[in-house]
Amino acid sequence: MVDQITMPPRAAYSAILTNDFMVILRDHGEIVSIREDADSVLEHLSCTIPGGLRRQRVYVEEVPGGDGFFELKHQHGNLDAVEQCSSHQGGHLMQLVSAEAEDGHG
Repeated sequence: MVDQITMPPRAAYSAILTNDFMVILRDHGEIVSIREDADSVLEHLSCTIPGGLRRQRVYVEEVPGGDGFFELKHQHGNLDAVEQCSSHQGGHLMQLVSAEAEDGHG
């Protein structure tokens, strides 16, 4: 892997959960949203997550504590699409976020 200096994305976010299967981000909704800066967010995650962003699915919580989520679909960190999650997916992701917060990691 080539060492490179990566500019931080313009979107303000925090990682709520990171594991081998998924990354859940919280969009802080400041000047630029994750949806508007998705390419830069994925590039930043690829450079900052240990081992890089491989095949983890990247989900974004739109409103803290809400059940609205969308997915940044990518191929090894390169954005393919931004898709809204179903209400069923959102409910499951909200449970994961709540469990992470209860454990004191979020």
